[in-house]
Amino acid sequence: MKSVLLTNKYTGRPLEIVLGTVPEGFQLRFLPSQTQQALEACVSGADYLLAGGRLQITRAVLDRAEKLKMIQRSGVGLDALDLDAIREKGIPLYVNQGVNAESVAEHALLLILACLRKLPTVDRNTKNGIWQKQEQGVRTAELRGKTVGMIGMGNIAKTLVGLLRPFCVQILYYDVQRAPAAFESEHGLRFIPLGTLLAESDVVTVHCGLTPETAHLINAASIAGMKDGAVLVNTARGGIVDQVALADALRAGKLAYAGLDVHAEEPFPADYPLREIDNVILTPHIGGVTADSFRAMMQDAFRNIACFEQGKLAQIAPYRFL
Repeated sequence: MKSVLLTNKYTGRPLEIVLGTVPEGFQLRFLPSQTQQALEACVSGADYLLAGGRLQITRAVLDRAEKLKMIQRSGVGLDALDLDAIREKGIPLYVNQGVNAESVAEHALLLILACLRKLPTVDRNTKNGIWQKQEQGVRTAELRGKTVGMIGMGNIAKTLVGLLRPFCVQILYYDVQRAPAAFESEHGLRFIPLGTLLAESDVVTVHCGLTPETAHLINAASIAGMKDGAVLVNTARGGIVDQVALADALRAGKLAYAGLDVHAEEPFPADYPLREIDNVILTPHIGGVTADSFRAMMQDAFRNIACFEQGKLAQIAPYRFL
């Protein structure tokens, strides 16, 4: 029986879904603790690695993976993987791109609307007996007609573009690779430099990967170049945003509101600078996790592993990194 080592820890209903999708002929193995040391100690007996995004798949891990045939990423981000080491060792890596794009895009839209309507503030005031209809209402804004700037135009951003169409917004975007002209034309997108995007957008939403080039891409200087009273939403990776600079901008009123599903350290520590700020919405990296998307992620991941073991490589999702 082939073994699949799971690097994430699941309990309750998520664990039930995972156990219910393990193919026949495979044994699922779990780490005794969610630490790099436990991963390095347990990986030696694994035929397959089902890698989550929290623990790092480092060269030290791979040096101990004598039996490893393939790595399957349960999500889509690659920042927890040492890609150079994986390539050098010739270990196939599979990622089911786009499997949770709808879920993350919906969450991004949710955060945009909640920030513009200052929903947590209004909810808190209402529960505290503050019934100021006009006074509170005129401090909020509609999404319709606004300019939305997207940093990155991958699967999630493209899905969000479609969700934004009924709101009649103007969409600006910046990416290192420009989208096809037909897609730009169909959705009325403008491809512009990052600085121009920040200066012209009422809402800025982040959808790029975390790389050395994008770390703290949103910092004190870039925030200073944004519109006064703009909204910032990040459902990509926490390290893209300088959390101290963002906290300062929210306290000063430079930015009206922010919505963050991702954080530089997860779970974030007690001294997280955004924790006690009223005009920010914080969610626990939950954008890509719904009952629908989680089940699909696990089904696709185990399908890939089973197909790889059976030599049916043509049936595996097409995103393969070697």
